[in-house]
Amino acid sequence: MPTKRDLARAAELYREFREDEPHAVGELDVSLPDTVAEVGICQFIGYVTTHAGVATPYIHGFAPGSRPHLYSSGRKNELFLFGGRFKMTARGIVDFDARGREARALTTEELRRMLKLEA
Repeated sequence: MPTKRDLARAAELYREFREDEPHAVGELDVSLPDTVAEVGICQFIGYVTTHAGVATPYIHGFAPGSRPHLYSSGRKNELFLFGGRFKMTARGIVDFDARGREARALTTEELRRMLKLEA
């Protein structure tokens, strides 16, 4: 059961990141699986969200050392990111180094080179 503080924190993150008022803040009914398989290391994540009502795509290239592990239960609709050193903030995903200092995320160009994609 979320506390009032948890709900307020989630609502504030929504306001800061999405630049809009949350339509609803509450808890999700989620049951975590008892077992998962590690799929690999998540080097980047891509998502689309809205800022002030405008759809905006993002690609975040996790800094080396801050990358989370990707897991799956094998069940439909379930992928999990655990570990790594990052936090979702009003600016988006922020990576940290081993000392807890902010680390520079990979640029789109660095991701292209890492994945050997053409420019």
